[in-house]
Amino acid sequence: MNRIKDAQKRVAQFHQTFQEQMNLPQLDVTSIRQLKTVLDKIYRFEHRCTLKKIKYSEPLCIEFRGAIADLMLLLDNFDLQEAIANRDNNTQTKNIGSVA
Repeated sequence: MNRIKDAQKRVAQFHQTFQEQMNLPQLDVTSIRQLKTVLDKIYRFEHRCTLKKIKYSEPLCIEFRGAIADLMLLLDNFDLQEAIANRDNNTQTKNIGSVA
């Protein structure tokens, strides 16, 4: 539950930073539908900047998209960080018991 709150804060901070520059709609960090809308606006903004050769902060946009994706997964009851950590632990456990 703590991860969801941290992810919501992170997305809200990014949203506040980019709201004027990208003309982003209002954000409800608990609505997957609104998160998808914001994600679509980010992609359109990046595409427009690329076509018109306008400078923008690509690394920050990538972080923003990643934060939204992470939050959407968490809202869908899937923690990617936990899954990766468990995958690594399961792989180590299996390798310990095998005879090669």
